[in-house]
Amino acid sequence: MTRYYDTIAEFEREGFTVIVDKTYEDINPRDHFEDDNMDEILRKIDNGTYEWFMLRVRVLVEGLELGSAYLGGCLYEDAREVLSDGTAEDFIDEAMKEARPKVYALKQRFAELSDMVDRENAGA
Repeated sequence: MTRYYDTIAEFEREGFTVIVDKTYEDINPRDHFEDDNMDEILRKIDNGTYEWFMLRVRVLVEGLELGSAYLGGCLYEDAREVLSDGTAEDFIDEAMKEARPKVYALKQRFAELSDMVDRENAGA
């Protein structure tokens, strides 16, 4: 099954591209919240007053994804609120922590590949 994501924000940080986006949430809100006003919450999700979604944060370099983090069960009047309430920032930090160590490993691997290509081109 293909998921479609809507971009909430895209920006550069520390040389990485950070993309914050959202997709529909599979979890039923009734399974996620214990609220006496659940019928009202569901009505507001259905009529578009609330957004019920899964948040995804990706950290990339040159289009190559090096880190990601996900949070399901997000309920907001406006999904962009995750950018100002600390939610997205927590997941950006998590994805950045995953991405940073991969840079050195990729640098080493690309150097090896570059040397191999240079040798092949020299022998051609």
